[in-house]
Amino acid sequence: MFEKIREKYLLNKTQIIEIDTLGNILNSDNRIFNLSGVGQIYDFHPFFYSIESLLSLKNCEQIFYCIHIEHLNVQKSVDVFFTNTESENPILILYDFTEHYTNFQHIAQEKNETVLNFHLEELKTKLLQAEKEFKNKFMANVGHDLKTPLGASLWFINMLEKTELTNSQREAVLLLKETNTLIKGLIDDILDLSKLELGKISLDENWENLSDIIKHIQSIITPKSNQNGLQFTVEFEQNQLPQFIYTDKVRLQQILINLLDNSIKFTRKGYVKLSVKNIEKQKDTAQLLFEVEDTGIGMKITNKNDIYNSFTKLHNQKNIEGSGLGLSIVSNLITLMQGDIHYVTQLNQGTTFSILLPFKTK
Repeated sequence: MFEKIREKYLLNKTQIIEIDTLGNILNSDNRIFNLSGVGQIYDFHPFFYSIESLLSLKNCEQIFYCIHIEHLNVQKSVDVFFTNTESENPILILYDFTEHYTNFQHIAQEKNETVLNFHLEELKTKLLQAEKEFKNKFMANVGHDLKTPLGASLWFINMLEKTELTNSQREAVLLLKETNTLIKGLIDDILDLSKLELGKISLDENWENLSDIIKHIQSIITPKSNQNGLQFTVEFEQNQLPQFIYTDKVRLQQILINLLDNSIKFTRKGYVKLSVKNIEKQKDTAQLLFEVEDTGIGMKITNKNDIYNSFTKLHNQKNIEGSGLGLSIVSNLITLMQGDIHYVTQLNQGTTFSILLPFKTK
C-alpha cells in the first residue's frame, strides 16, 4: 500500500540525476524534466554552474532552495539536493515544490499588498487631517479678519438708525442690518466649527436651572415660528425632570436653537415641537432626551452621516438659505458633551432629531 501511495504522490515530485565530476549526465529517471539527449548538467540549466566546485569534493551534501527551472516548456520551482556520499558519482535530487512556492508567493504578495494598503490608508488619513487642519485654521483666520470690519459696519448702521430717515431710507437701513446680522451669524458658525474641529473649544459648565433654559429657548423660537405661520409647542414634564443640571448652558441652547431653526426653515406648514424627557435617572445623574420634531419637507439621503458634514446641503430648495454648517456644529458639540444624536426622516412628511445627553443633577 505504501509503495502505491509513494508512487502516486511522491515519485512524480522527485527526480534523481547521476553525474560525473565533469558534469556529464550519466543517468536520470526523468520524473520531472526529460533530460534525454542532454549531455552536461550545465546544458540543462545555468544554475548548475554553481555546484561545479562541489563535484570534486568528498562526502559533501548541500541543498539549494526555490530554483526556478524551465526546460522543454516545463516550468518548475524545485529544491536541489546535492550529495556524493551515497555512490561513486555525485547525485542530484530535484524536489518539485512548485505548488508550495506558488502558494507562498501569493500569500506573500497578498500580505505585501495588505501592508501597502494599510500604509496608503494611513497616509491618506494624515493628508486628510492636514487638509482639515489647514482648512480650519484658514477659516478661523478669515473669520477673525472679517469680524473687525463687520463690527464697524454694524456700529455705523446702529448710529445711522438714530438719525432722521425717510421711510425708504429706514427700510434700506433695516435690510442692511439684517444682511450684516446674517453675515455675522455665518462668521460665528465658521469660527465655532473651526475651533471644534481643532479641539480648541472647552465646555464652561455650571449648575443651571433646566426650566429656565427651556423657557429662554421658547422665548427665542416662538416669534420665529409665528412669523412663519407654524405652531411651536414644548413638552416639558417638570415633575419628571431634574431642577438643576451641570452643563454649559450656552452650548446646550446653541444645539437646540440650531435644530429648531432648521425645523422652522424647512417646514412650510404644520408644527415644530421640542420635547424633553428623563430617560434614566439615578441619585446624582440623569440621561435626558431632547427631541426636535417637525412636519417639514424631510430629507432624501443615502448616507445618514452625510448631514453632519460641513458645508453639506441635502436639499435643492433655492428659496431656503443656509451655509450647511449648523448640523456639523451640533454634531461636534454633542460629541464634546459626550452625547449621541440620531434622526428619522421621511420625504415630505418631516424629521425628528433625538439628542441623548448625560448630566450631573441636583
